[in-house]
Amino acid sequence: MADDEFTCDLFRFLQLLCEGHNNDFQNYLRTQTGSTTTINIIICTVDYLLRLQESISDFYWYYSGKDIIDEPGKRNFSKAMTVAKQVFNSLTEYIQGPCTGNQQSLAHSRLWDAVVGFLHVFAHMMMKLAQDSSQIGLLKELLDLQKDMVVMLLSLLEGNVVNGTIARQMVDMLVESSSNVEMILKFFDMFLKLKDITGSDAFRDYVTDPRGLISKKDFYKAMDSQKQYSPSEIQFLLSCSEADENEMINFEEFADRFQEPAKDIGFNIAVLLTNLSEHVPHDTRLQNFLEQAESVLNYFRPFLGRIEIMGASRKIERIYFEISEANRNQWEMPQVRESKRQFIFDVVNEGGESEKMELFVNFCEDTIFEMNIASQISEEEEEEVVDSEDEEEEGGGGGGGGGELDENGEEMPPESSSAFSDFLTSVVNFFNMFTFKNLRRRYRKLRKMTLKDMVVGLATFIYTILFGILSFIYSVCKGFFMLIWSTLFGGELVEGAKKITVTELLASMPDPTQDEVHDELPPEPGADEGQEGIDGGEERDVGGGEEGEEGGDGEEKEGGRMPGFDTPGGLGDFGETTTVEPPTPEGTPLLKRKLLAATSGGEGEEREEPEPEEETPPEEEKADNENGEKAEKEAEPVVKEEEQEVKEETLKTKAKKEKKPAEEGYELWNELEIQRIKFMNYLSRNFYNLRFLALFIAFALNFILLFYKVGYDVEEESEDIEGSAMFEGSALFEGSALFEGSAAFEGSGLFEGSGAVDEGGSGIDPFDDGGDDDGGDDDDEEEGPFFFYLEESTGYMQPCLSMLAIIHTVIAFLCIIGYNCLKVPLVIFKREKELARKLEFDGLYVTEQPEDDDIKGQWDRLVLNTPSFPNNYWDKFVKTKVLAKYGDIYGRERIAELLGMDLASLDVSAMTQEKKPEPESGMLSWIISIDIKYQIWKFGVVFTDNTFLYLVWYMVMSLLGHFNNFFFACHLMDIAVGVKDLRTILSSVTHNGKQLMMTVGLLAVVVYLYTVVAFNFFRKFYNMSEDEDEPDMKCDDMMTCYLFHMYVGVRAGGGIGDEIEDPAGDEYELYRVVFDITFFFFVIVILLAIIQGLIIDAFGELRDQQEQVRENMETQCFICGIGSDYFDTTPHGFETHTLEEHNLANYMFFLMYLINKDETEHTGQESYVWKMYQERCWDFFPAGDCFRKTYEDQLA
Repeated sequence: MADDEFTCDLFRFLQLLCEGHNNDFQNYLRTQTGSTTTINIIICTVDYLLRLQESISDFYWYYSGKDIIDEPGKRNFSKAMTVAKQVFNSLTEYIQGPCTGNQQSLAHSRLWDAVVGFLHVFAHMMMKLAQDSSQIGLLKELLDLQKDMVVMLLSLLEGNVVNGTIARQMVDMLVESSSNVEMILKFFDMFLKLKDITGSDAFRDYVTDPRGLISKKDFYKAMDSQKQYSPSEIQFLLSCSEADENEMINFEEFADRFQEPAKDIGFNIAVLLTNLSEHVPHDTRLQNFLEQAESVLNYFRPFLGRIEIMGASRKIERIYFEISEANRNQWEMPQVRESKRQFIFDVVNEGGESEKMELFVNFCEDTIFEMNIASQISEEEEEEVVDSEDEEEEGGGGGGGGGELDENGEEMPPESSSAFSDFLTSVVNFFNMFTFKNLRRRYRKLRKMTLKDMVVGLATFIYTILFGILSFIYSVCKGFFMLIWSTLFGGELVEGAKKITVTELLASMPDPTQDEVHDELPPEPGADEGQEGIDGGEERDVGGGEEGEEGGDGEEKEGGRMPGFDTPGGLGDFGETTTVEPPTPEGTPLLKRKLLAATSGGEGEEREEPEPEEETPPEEEKADNENGEKAEKEAEPVVKEEEQEVKEETLKTKAKKEKKPAEEGYELWNELEIQRIKFMNYLSRNFYNLRFLALFIAFALNFILLFYKVGYDVEEESEDIEGSAMFEGSALFEGSALFEGSAAFEGSGLFEGSGAVDEGGSGIDPFDDGGDDDGGDDDDEEEGPFFFYLEESTGYMQPCLSMLAIIHTVIAFLCIIGYNCLKVPLVIFKREKELARKLEFDGLYVTEQPEDDDIKGQWDRLVLNTPSFPNNYWDKFVKTKVLAKYGDIYGRERIAELLGMDLASLDVSAMTQEKKPEPESGMLSWIISIDIKYQIWKFGVVFTDNTFLYLVWYMVMSLLGHFNNFFFACHLMDIAVGVKDLRTILSSVTHNGKQLMMTVGLLAVVVYLYTVVAFNFFRKFYNMSEDEDEPDMKCDDMMTCYLFHMYVGVRAGGGIGDEIEDPAGDEYELYRVVFDITFFFFVIVILLAIIQGLIIDAFGELRDQQEQVRENMETQCFICGIGSDYFDTTPHGFETHTLEEHNLANYMFFLMYLINKDETEHTGQESYVWKMYQERCWDFFPAGDCFRKTYEDQLA
């Protein structure tokens, strides 16, 4: 294969010429119209593929008798497979569209011979390569080639009809290679089941190694106990596994190795067999293949999506695609189920077929966006990461200890500090066991445990507790013993005393004569960083000799000096003029830290390095002379080299320390951002649980409110108050549980009666005298000051009330945050999509302007020229499309100004080659980059969302509940909002809201007219007093008279005549009779009945609508509109049709599949649907038709 690259480029060129289903060039490949000589390139490509297949088959036969394929063979085989892959890809592009002529040309060529040969190679080479781990790379290339071949076969079936020629030829080809196909199906079936089997609890019972390893013998027993594999298949799996030197298998890695390739190719094979079974329904030979592939088909059935469309040829066609498991799970999310229920309720009975499909596609787009949000906040991947990290921490915890050197070969910290750090680490690890993350992981593990695991775990727990207590006692005793032993009999002090010099001992003493000099003299200018190296390197060599170079222990590296003495460098240092250095936070002088940095390698790098000081050469020589311990000349080069190394290390450490604060700041900020996102996602996932919890707490709060009593006189009620077991007799309720323990409600709030209240409110006499009357007068007692108190005998109700009130407010606030993360992005997406569609297809703001009273349209004008629009909507080129569509008619400059676009940035020829400067990073640049207008528009959209306003109201009521606990009664209405059936009752009031309000307004007008008549003619009948000496006239002023008619007359069963004086014998008796009867008839009989009827009719209408929706969904297909009577001629026919053929969810998944897929990879059917979708044309939906109805005769 010397010309493999050129061959690949040639076929790639032909593939690209057919890209986008270029039907003209596809036909030109078959027939060159207008040319004297016509060459069928399709047939030529098949001939080359056949020769390539023969070469690969020869290659297989050559290496079939050898254990492994050598390196030259791998290279040649890889080149051949690369060329074959490109040929299959080119053939796929030749026929996609579908190009019927090319399909027929391929079907009548020798393609089937080549496919049969490749199937033989695939079947035998897979079995051979899988048994050697060194051949895995070659096996993956072989599987990729097989995948491309299956895709080409699927392309041959595009646009195929029932019992078509191509489908029957493909079945003949499979029958001819039945043994090879059976081997391929068995191969994929084995590895597809392996992942689920190794993850089962029954298999893990045989896994005893905590590292997840299993012996070959136990693996065989575990697989045999599952009864899923035959002994020969288990032996084959063992031969494919890779064992370590102890004959142990990492079964998880082994299962993952073949899982993804098997899923990719197995899914395509499942699609191919399913397609053939539906297009060749009565072929018994194909049924044998389906029986052999039953396990594979069952595995992929939940992920195999299938829809029917009206194709470009106006025939019903079936499309098969993959649905991921994550999308299936997101479809069952509570927020998505709520949107689905609302859509079905709102749309099923509305509009015609085209309008219904428009609404359905809009619902699909909204649901896709909502599912993307659900995928972002899902916790499955996070839980897996957490579990793996925790397991690594548990596994790695036992690997340390017992060593003197760290991983870099440097000295570990002293035993005292390491012991203390181990103690702190143990304490931290103990408390980390009770973190939320760890408890959640343990809870998930507990739920997966069987009864046997629970019993074993309980016994292990008791044993661990007892062993831990004994280990703790033993460790404490051992620690005290070792401390005493090392102190009294350890050799460290003796060796230190032997090696300490007189100069070091004198240098460690304080020098009072130098203190002031150190304080006053500044450091010399031009100080070099070499001082640190000199102080550290020379003293180490002098004190420790050559032992430091030989890598001695820690005491030798420190020069053998006695612990506790700070030896800066010798007697010569007395003459230095160095500044006094402040103590570090650890309590050590900086100079000592310099010495530790110079002597202890890695330990010094972990500590902060101060600025090095300068020491002049004369003073250095003086120090050497006075010490009398100058090193010999042979050691001077070594000393200089070490000094230079210490210098370089100091410079590097300083540079690292300068970068550390910024990096640590970014790391801290990133960590906070990660935790914030996790917290937001947690609130989003549990939004509905939080709502339910808030409702439960509201019920608990209102239950406590049932124990409130009202008191009117402190003196008379003092005994009851003292017996109520409040906070030491202070049983008064202030209305706020947040004040200083005093529960006195002073009567000055919402529940205040008449009379003044003492602001002191001590709970003993918070009221004024309340008048001159004594407390025995009932009227004065009722009108006097009053207070509320909580009657209890336990003393716990008031603290519980306060605590629950705070918790309820916090949960209400968290609900707003959760809704902001869960639903607000969807609200913005819907508004942006609506605006973009109107802008692009209706020309809103370009060809026409919204009405002046259209507040929504005027508000949306604000966001048109912002650079952030559209943000959530996925079509980011909507402005460019509008400019291209309307620019020539209305002027590009005008539309660019309307949309806030820069025409210069759209001109490719005007773009310069200069690189744009990168934006500055910082708080100021971040603030400047905020799109203020877009954020204002976004806030306006959010604050007009009804659900968001309801949550805000809920939060406000919860806050007011701290000032008056009776506000918590409002939250009980949440049960009517949260329960679907009760929500229907509320909707019955608002369903005909406009008519209801107009009727109430008419009622108020009619009552006002009767008030005018009564005020002018019947005032004397409105005396409501029983005492003749003190009349109580209700109609002496117009306002009182109107309120009396509204409050008393409308509520009276017989009208106003039941409440005022009897007109018998009066001169206006006849007029009063007419007045009373007409009031009763118009107000009571007609208007009030109309109001009641509107509410009752609305409730009945909503109930009938729900029943109609349920009936329609059960008796009529939403997609095609065909009734269930047609499909029920076969058992479960309508159920099969709506769940498998015209499933609403599958159409939504297919649209999601198209949006996420690259347009260049679309098949012909997918490209047709995508084009229609882009044009907002819904003719591809099979309205009034289906595949079963079209091919009824052939399928019968």
